[in-house]
Amino acid sequence: MSGMDNLRLVEGWIRLALEDWRLIESIDYTRYKGATVYHAQQFVEKLCKAIIAALGFEPPKTHKPSWEIDSILTDIRLGNVKLSIDSEVIELLEKMSALAKTLEDEGTRPRYGVRHRDGIIPPDDYYSIDHVKLLLNDATT
Repeated sequence: MSGMDNLRLVEGWIRLALEDWRLIESIDYTRYKGATVYHAQQFVEKLCKAIIAALGFEPPKTHKPSWEIDSILTDIRLGNVKLSIDSEVIELLEKMSALAKTLEDEGTRPRYGVRHRDGIIPPDDYYSIDHVKLLLNDATT
């Protein structure tokens, strides 16, 4: 990927992430808990893809891009990928990846709720306001 294409790709992912964040800011998270978590999840996924692109890689088509960041960082540590990254930046990326997983691990719950034998718990019933606040905090840390 050329430098200019890479910058455009990073910018594109960041712009898409910010669209999700602006939507979160515009809705009442106490009323639309599932939608809030869904867009927080999308925000984090797109930021992770921006980081992958910034590192010079094509972001994979996945809902769990933090695992790709982990893989890249492992390859850097093992010397399989030659990138000059300060240890502080690597540590920050590791922390960010770990927090991203809290939202990625929500999977389809923010859209479809939770299926049980006797029915479905809708997302707005499944998520408490405190749970939404915790996930939003993870998204912005």
